[in-house]
Parts: sequence; structure tokens; C-alpha cells
Amino acid sequence: MQENIKRLFKDCFAHLGKVALYESKDKSYMVQVLKQQPDKLYEIGEGQFVGEMLFLEVSVFDVLRPMVGDIFVIDGCKYKVYSPPLRGNSGIVWNINCTVLGEKDV
Repeated sequence: MQENIKRLFKDCFAHLGKVALYESKDKSYMVQVLKQQPDKLYEIGEGQFVGEMLFLEVSVFDVLRPMVGDIFVIDGCKYKVYSPPLRGNSGIVWNINCTVLGEKDV
């Protein structure tokens, strides 16, 4: 059963995922990620603002121990991990919350 779940996630990442550069303190390498960018509306007084956040799902086999402060670069845009990553219900995927840092310097 566990092998079937692993194969399911591998297929999901292969068909729906994006390639990202993962950068931690001591290493950087390419990984497959699933990304969601929900619009989050914030109100301050009379103004309304849309927050720029990114929710990633990353295989625990690709990134063994993601940490706050790590960076993901996707399509030339940098995203910084801002809260401790948590494992999903399956135990095979990290759920990672990121904030947008901006365009990658070319």
C-alpha cells in the first residue's frame, strides 16, 4: 500500500509539478514542487491589499529537512520559507508556506 502511495505522489509531481531550485544554508539543487498561490485579502483601515504567499508541497525524498529561511526559486521568482514546514497526512510530502521575495537577479 505504501508503495502505491509513493507512486501516486511521484506521478502527481511529474505531471502537475514545477521544477524549482531549492537553496538552503549549505546546498542548492533542483526539486519538483506542487504550488498553490491563493489570493489572500487583507484590510487595513479603508484599504484592501492582496497578500503574496505561496503554499508548496515538496516530497520528503527530495528535501529531507526544510527550514525557515530556505529559498525556492520558481520561474525566476524567489520564495522564502517563513514558517516551520509540516509533513502532510501521508508523511510523504512537506507542506511549506513561503512569502514572495521578488524577481531573481539575472
